[in-house]
Amino acid sequence: MMFYKYATRLVIMGIVLGVAGLVWQHKQDEPRVFVIHSYNTDLSWVNSIDEGILAQLNSELPSAQVRFHYMDLKNHNGCNFRRRSTRDVLYGIMDWKPDYLLLVDDLAQELIGAHYLAYENKVFPEKSLAERLFAQDCPEQDLDFYEQTYAQSWDSLPQIVFAGVNYSVEPYGYFNAVNTQGIYEHKNFVALSETLLDLSRYCGDERATAVLPLNDNSPTARRELTSYRQFNWFPLELMEPTAVSTLAEWKQQVALANENRAMLLIANYQQVETEKGSKQFVPADQLIHWTVSHAHFPVLGAGTNFVDDGGMMTVAIAGLEQGKELVNLMKRPRQERTLVDSAVKRADQFLVGLAARKAKQSCDNRLPKIYQAYAKETGLYRFEEVSEVLYVEP
Repeated sequence: MMFYKYATRLVIMGIVLGVAGLVWQHKQDEPRVFVIHSYNTDLSWVNSIDEGILAQLNSELPSAQVRFHYMDLKNHNGCNFRRRSTRDVLYGIMDWKPDYLLLVDDLAQELIGAHYLAYENKVFPEKSLAERLFAQDCPEQDLDFYEQTYAQSWDSLPQIVFAGVNYSVEPYGYFNAVNTQGIYEHKNFVALSETLLDLSRYCGDERATAVLPLNDNSPTARRELTSYRQFNWFPLELMEPTAVSTLAEWKQQVALANENRAMLLIANYQQVETEKGSKQFVPADQLIHWTVSHAHFPVLGAGTNFVDDGGMMTVAIAGLEQGKELVNLMKRPRQERTLVDSAVKRADQFLVGLAARKAKQSCDNRLPKIYQAYAKETGLYRFEEVSEVLYVEP
């Protein structure tokens, strides 16, 4: 009788372990992947990242279940819209229970990622960090949805994989957490500096001697100011990097650059208000066309949309690499130890965008042929291991 009971227990235990193994294998073979973008598909950056994600998933995890969500916070960044957009995402996560959250750009980390943190020994924060961060920016908003969706179960906790972060993930609590990993979107300042030197040598009637980084006053742009200041731009003089709120302030900076023989370096420009407090943004293409036509010295972009919006040239981080690395990082085993800054992957690939006619007019065919050669060889887009090259003929 004792032997029978013992054997029965072994059989039951074997069945339980077998089922658990099948569940684990199923989660490995068909993980649920929820891709959440801070912005929308009107930015080529977003589309390029999605392309990288899908290409890598099809190659490495073809059975993965994937969903995409676009919070559209570049076009609608008011507190009411931000609350509704965040609420919809959190309820969607609670309903679908994804295994992985692939979060792109800073706002997704702040509003979503900081809500799903676990510390060493599977300890959870008493309160959602995301809720505290949201309340700091929008204290008048009803944030009950954070408490309603706050999960403190290790088994149901999604892994957070981030991309598109411009400075650091420290504000989002990621360095205290054990379920976070990702890739930064730090600008390739060496490539930007080398390109600016070429533009100063070969473009314009008078040689530029300085660079003025000019951006809107978005959180992303403000966080990047330190990076501009820390880089050595010699032999060019670095003028004080600026994040402005209004069109009037933007025009003042363009005039200041002209007075100081400075080239403009522009990355973020979608959130420049027509007037202070209006919440109405100058259309991006109108702003760049105006800037290029009123600047006395070359204007270089540092974002993927810059040439499409009317700029002559851009050197930007490749979204394709960011998307592929999101999937590569997702495949790593769960480490269950806190993330450190040195473990965050840095972007290696960048793209060059060129408006050939504008370059010819501004540089009189003196710009090194390597820029045009890359572009002409590849047509509109080309993706390769070292770089992703964009060519636009306006």
